[in-house]
Amino acid sequence: MKRVVIILFICFSSLFWSGAGGDLSAQDIHFSQFNASPQNLNPAQTGLFNGDWRFVGNIRSQWAAVPVPYRTLSVSADNRLKKDFAGGTIAVGLIVNTDKSGDSKLSTTNVYLSLSYIKKLTKDSTHFISIGVQPGATTKNFNPSALTFDSQYDGDSFNPALPTGENFTNYRITYFDIGAGLAYLYRKNNRLFANIGVSALHLTQPKELFFGSSSSQLDIKTAVSSIVEFPVSEKLDVVPTVLYQHQGTYNETVAGGFAKYYLAHEDGMTSAIALGGFYRIKDGFIVAANMDYRNFNIGISYDVNTSKLIAATNHRGGFEVSVIYIFRKIVPFVAKKRVCPIYM
Repeated sequence: MKRVVIILFICFSSLFWSGAGGDLSAQDIHFSQFNASPQNLNPAQTGLFNGDWRFVGNIRSQWAAVPVPYRTLSVSADNRLKKDFAGGTIAVGLIVNTDKSGDSKLSTTNVYLSLSYIKKLTKDSTHFISIGVQPGATTKNFNPSALTFDSQYDGDSFNPALPTGENFTNYRITYFDIGAGLAYLYRKNNRLFANIGVSALHLTQPKELFFGSSSSQLDIKTAVSSIVEFPVSEKLDVVPTVLYQHQGTYNETVAGGFAKYYLAHEDGMTSAIALGGFYRIKDGFIVAANMDYRNFNIGISYDVNTSKLIAATNHRGGFEVSVIYIFRKIVPFVAKKRVCPIYM
């Protein structure tokens, strides 16, 4: 039974590899392009965008050099429901995350509902504050038939027909969870803004336990993020970004930014390309690029691993793609007065 515990511990905890120092910890699904997954970052970011509907997709393939790569997928949508509710705006969102990792095919599925209240602080609509909550549920399961055990070796070779000698009674766990967040937005225009947020997730500290009676709680995760954009020339902007996360005894700090070059402005929409780099302290470098084209933002990034895990990864970290589409309603122009044709 000791071997079973060790194998399952490795398969289970490998999902939660800490990005700060290469230790094992209970760390959540996360993306290097964290600003491209706003509801995962902070529920207060729900509805905090220029438009009516926002649809987001993120996919990540991590550690391709190891025998079993990790793959994560996230899809979400959010919308502002009312333009005026007690002097503010109500926004609602839905996010679904799936992740599969390790030899045991450990699968994680999160389904969360995000709710936020956005309040305008000034009459000129440049300063906003948002508060959000995010209730939801998580399901985790593993496949014991994908594992191998000492009892299946017949002395010469591995024989999968031999019994494992183990009795697994629980392959799946499900728990309720809730998070909350606060965000501040300053937006003078599309090229001059600042977004600062703080969030606390897993406020219920749910237990993650497949077997046994020992306590295995998921620690509360706190995060502070900041993204700022400002012009330095007619067509060039600088976009510095910082993220700090803390969960249990582990920390993650990511800092860097983009240089963003504007190509064109057509029909009230902009086209731009951005190149950037980030450093995740004690873990790796991230190179990234994205493009704005009309209502779309498409981003790609790659992690170059520098932690102690390089013996297994050979510096190869994670490849990631993000797609954001923002739908804006076109308000038709209606003349307040009928104008007579000049020929009448």
